[in-house]
Amino acid sequence: MNKEKSIVVLNNLIEINNDRIQVYETATIITEESDLKDLFSEFQETSKIFKSELAEEVQKMGGIPVDVMKKNIFLVRLWINFKASLIDKDREDILNTLEYKEFVAIKNYKDTLAENFDHLTAELLIMLKSQQVLLTAHHDKVKKLGDLMLS
Repeated sequence: MNKEKSIVVLNNLIEINNDRIQVYETATIITEESDLKDLFSEFQETSKIFKSELAEEVQKMGGIPVDVMKKNIFLVRLWINFKASLIDKDREDILNTLEYKEFVAIKNYKDTLAENFDHLTAELLIMLKSQQVLLTAHHDKVKKLGDLMLS
């Protein structure tokens, strides 16, 4: 295991969860539907837990967990554009946007696990795979709700 590489990997996953927290925070504000508000709050809470678990592992390795406030300007602009794209959207549009965001998060987890298998301990791999499985379940839930809009 390479501690420095592991810290970088875990900090990247912290960023993914930070982004997910912000996405669902905004989606919760934008939608007026209580079932979606509840679901989005649940997803936001999941990423807060994941972020906490990842930060704890980074600290155990002697690293410093990434700070969400230190995002570069490109990500800040991207986030502002995303928020604007959600405003005045209906249920289907919100769900489609979030389904895509969930897909990106899952892909990042899969890529991270595949590309860094040798740099992570078995315990970390199990934790990250578990997080990925739950993110996949979230994606599937959002997709199912979006698909219901098509029927």
